[in-house]
Amino acid sequence: MRSRLAATLGIVALVGCVQRTPPQPSFPARVGIQCFTPGPEDYAVTIVVRDTLYRDTLWLRPLLDGIGMTWRVETPLPRRSLDVAATLSRDGVAHNVRIVRRSGFRDFDERALSAVDTALADNYRPLPAGYAADSLRLLVRFGAPDTDNALVQTWLSVVRPPKPKRGNPEPDYPAERRAGQRVSAIVLIDSLGNVDPDSIEIALSTDDDFARAVLEVLPRWRFTPSMIRGCRVARLIRLDFGDKSPD
Repeated sequence: MRSRLAATLGIVALVGCVQRTPPQPSFPARVGIQCFTPGPEDYAVTIVVRDTLYRDTLWLRPLLDGIGMTWRVETPLPRRSLDVAATLSRDGVAHNVRIVRRSGFRDFDERALSAVDTALADNYRPLPAGYAADSLRLLVRFGAPDTDNALVQTWLSVVRPPKPKRGNPEPDYPAERRAGQRVSAIVLIDSLGNVDPDSIEIALSTDDDFARAVLEVLPRWRFTPSMIRGCRVARLIRLDFGDKSPD
């Protein structure tokens, strides 16, 4: 049985430079971010380029996405920050990847450095043809959002999960038969708080009749939708019925 838990982090991104561009979504959030504004409680991974002649944010975006593939942020969001510096040669090969500002927490620093090093090692793209210099120095900053210096930046913000509304009908399954029985369902709650019927999966069941009753009733359930800093988003969650004891 597949067991997928609700996501605990929402990921939203901004592509910007000296001439600001509109917000664009990044990996792998399913969210419209027109209403999203970063705050001090958010956490960011930012790529800063000091050379003001460099403008190609699209070239940097895959590097940021690559960092996100191996960088894992836990909740509550950390109040730690560090900077990782690197130099990219014309052929895109990274040199001298190193921490230039430490957080004071060795494991945190090593995980961040490893994420940057892995993303840079997987880069096989030469520097943009429109950039005349033979190398590019960049800084990957882990910490508070840095909209003044960022060329590309991803914010991570704690998600408020969907909540079932009062009055949702119970599965049509006799109460006297529920002792010791359990059904766990995986469902997608859309941004309006409705259940996507095609998304419903039974992840665990001790009784087929109970599972059928859950499948029949869930499309009629309504939820307060998941939120990321004021934005309503679709979110995959797990719902447990019956005996809530662990597997």
